[in-house]
Parts: sequence; structure tokens; C-alpha cells
Amino acid sequence: MADPTPEPARDRDAESRLFEERLEQNGQLVDVAADEDTSKLPATVTHVRYPDGTVKRIRFNSSGYPGRR
Repeated sequence: MADPTPEPARDRDAESRLFEERLEQNGQLVDVAADEDTSKLPATVTHVRYPDGTVKRIRFNSSGYPGRR
């Protein structure tokens, strides 16, 4: 009996880009300046992207599920 062929490993960079795209589509990711006060952003924004490309989570949404409030 032949061994099943394992699925190829996913590309981590591709997964990161897809995750960021989904956050942007949902209004949860916005670009900010390096010195911007993120506490002033709307509550729906959960992640920010700095000019150097770094993405950071700044808060959790209330329900734990994207799009639900």
C-alpha cells in the first residue's frame, strides 16, 4: 500500500498577506504614521500597519468573530 502524498506546506508570507487583506476588507487594519496615537482610531480597527510594514494588533473586537459586534 502506498503512503499518501502529504500536502505541500503553505507559504507563510502568502498566508500573512491573505490575513492582512481580509483585515483591510473588514476595516480592521489601517495604515498609521510611526508616531500616531492609535487610541484615537475607531473601535472597529484591531490592527495597524506602520510605515516600515510592521503590523501590530492594538485591540480585540468584542465578540471574537470578525464582522460581529
